[in-house]
Amino acid sequence: MGQSGVKDKCKNCALYADADLFCAHLSGEELCDLSNQSRTLSMKRGDTLENEALVHWPVVAIDSGVLSMQHLLQDGRKTIAALFMRGDIIDLRNISNRNRGALIALGKVDICRLAPKVFERVMEHNSGAQKVIWENLRDQAFRAMDHSGDIAKKQALEKLASFVFECRNRQVGYGEGDWVDIPVRRIDLAEYLGMQPETVSRCFKDLEKRGILETPRLNALKILNVPMLRRIANGDKDMLASESRIKVLKIA
Repeated sequence: MGQSGVKDKCKNCALYADADLFCAHLSGEELCDLSNQSRTLSMKRGDTLENEALVHWPVVAIDSGVLSMQHLLQDGRKTIAALFMRGDIIDLRNISNRNRGALIALGKVDICRLAPKVFERVMEHNSGAQKVIWENLRDQAFRAMDHSGDIAKKQALEKLASFVFECRNRQVGYGEGDWVDIPVRRIDLAEYLGMQPETVSRCFKDLEKRGILETPRLNALKILNVPMLRRIANGDKDMLASESRIKVLKIA
């Protein structure tokens, strides 16, 4: 396929159309080589990227949707360790044991399985594309560290507030007080945050009652008070205790 044909093929893919993402930084020749030797895949909720496929296609780029890294315990309990969204690159090359979890779609997901040799060649010679990859992997590492801290130390309301900011920071064109897309179902959100689904719903209602956000739809919300939500996400116990005392005084 020629360069013009490849660009037509890739024009609706976020990885190429978004100037901040990987494929937008490729030369015409690099894009042609990568596109011709890579494979796209559309997944539906519950579909899994099998380990055998990852042996041959260990570099996965997310065009749209949410792909989760899930672990299943022997007693049947499930945990979601990480969420990969639009623009993320999952690089599993040179990992001897890929059985560290399963990559499972949480809805409709479009991915591109990048040809490893072409990807490696681009990384060696294209500094712009290399910078995008390193920034993405760095962001993944920071999110993993933040998430582990949230799970270990924060209470339910604080975990949810942190997740709202995670979604807000990862979506395109966010602004103060703007709408925030919640790209996963609440049952999946509960697994990711180590909570029960009922607790997630209760926390959303609590934040609504405080006038901090509105949740007219399950998959979107609007932040009404960014500083207050930030204080909750950061574990400001004094603020929560103060609000509790005010409620008690009003009741009295």
